[in-house]
Amino acid sequence: MLNRLLRRIDFTSMNKIDFHLILITDRKKLHNISLKKFIDKCCQNGIKAVQLREKDLTSYDLLLLTKKLKKVTEKYSTKLLINDRLDIALLSNADGVHSPVTGIQSSQIKQFNKNLLAGKSVHSLTTAKNAEKDGFDYIICGPVFKTPSKIKYGKPLGINNLKEICSSVKIPVFTVGGINPKRAKQCLQIGAYGVAVISEIFNSKNLKQTISDFKTALGNL
Repeated sequence: MLNRLLRRIDFTSMNKIDFHLILITDRKKLHNISLKKFIDKCCQNGIKAVQLREKDLTSYDLLLLTKKLKKVTEKYSTKLLINDRLDIALLSNADGVHSPVTGIQSSQIKQFNKNLLAGKSVHSLTTAKNAEKDGFDYIICGPVFKTPSKIKYGKPLGINNLKEICSSVKIPVFTVGGINPKRAKQCLQIGAYGVAVISEIFNSKNLKQTISDFKTALGNL
């Protein structure tokens, strides 16, 4: 069984992905603290990858925010991934670009900087396979569980569909949608490489403990 698993994994891609939790930002969930300070606290507690996803900001404001966050993440050797905006990623010297379902292709990201990580959101087995074929380094798959922030994407995939996706692609699969530490462990047990989290961390009453719980569930952040 182990030999079959090792043959299935693409270690070339895995070597680039040295994190198991991606924190996706939502500054509107924060009160009495700036996103920069919140991310600093998260990085202090071990978060190794942050996806900046603030779609309502103007290009100017997004670039300013990205540059501020880059100073924070760089201090902790944390990867900063920019949602959908290759231009912002290039101008801020970010570590990667995360492409939504209808976003740009991996080849378009890599042609400007081959060292940029390229991630893709997928919601089905077909889109997962297409993302791998298109050369993305990893995928974020979901929503796996029911969650208010992902209602617009329809019915949750569920564990069985997630398991099929994980067994059908070689690139790292991160799961999103209703993820807490207990569910994170469950996702890893059926083949996921990691998880992507918003609410569980942004709404946490004890940030240090919540991140520690994820680290225990995932084995590493």
